[in-house]
Amino acid sequence: MTAITPHMVQANFIAYLRHFAELPGITFVEEEHITWITSNGEPGSQIVQTQFTPETAAERIRETLRQVGRHTDSVDWMLWPSDLPADIGHVFAELGTAYAANGEWMLYGNIGEQPGTWLVIDFNSLADQIPVSADFRVEQVSCPEQFAVWVDVNANGFGKSDYSAFREAYVRQGFGEDADATHYVGFLHDQPVTSSTLLIAGGSASVYNVSTPVEHRGNGFGSAITHATLLAARERGYTSSWIWASQMATSVYQKLGFVVTDFGIREYQWKKRT
Repeated sequence: MTAITPHMVQANFIAYLRHFAELPGITFVEEEHITWITSNGEPGSQIVQTQFTPETAAERIRETLRQVGRHTDSVDWMLWPSDLPADIGHVFAELGTAYAANGEWMLYGNIGEQPGTWLVIDFNSLADQIPVSADFRVEQVSCPEQFAVWVDVNANGFGKSDYSAFREAYVRQGFGEDADATHYVGFLHDQPVTSSTLLIAGGSASVYNVSTPVEHRGNGFGSAITHATLLAARERGYTSSWIWASQMATSVYQKLGFVVTDFGIREYQWKKRT
């Protein structure tokens, strides 16, 4: 298996967020030293790449929060092993104390040390098939009309009423062979029951947007479409994949062969003072 590194995951995740750049209500900034996105809806507000020097880190953090604060009242600052300076977590702690006393922002806390969020799978351990109804099938989205079905089932599964960002982000990149994101819909007979996305970027193949509406859960459809998505990645020559999962879904992915992996990523939440 080609080892999936934190740098590959970070590059893939940034590519995922890049889909939303320049959409209404979303600000995406990608510069040499900082990358961040803000949105009142999907995909949320996050700082995902940081390259500061030790001498300038404190002021650059303040300036970044000032810029982000023009668009949102809270942001998750994700720190990756290659982010700089290496002790930026300690700089956060010092600034958080100062900001809590007299600043605009305050550090809410480190929220990224829970195990089970990041998982990796070696395709050597991926079964050729998994148990699911014989009437279940998976189709790859190839046109806007099919993608409208994907949007409906995905939004329903996540309980979202406004999915305009996803609709616009993915439709504008198209559904051809050159698109880095490929979407899938799972059907039971002719009823759409689950959905997923395969993203090829940053040297890795990752699974996003696995969503099954409540009324269709418990039938293995989420596992089945994830499995189909992984098979699609294997057909493209990849030997492994990863997913960023909720705690609730972790056990489902482990049954497919995913293994909990600590990439050394830590997540800090900043909030504006009220």
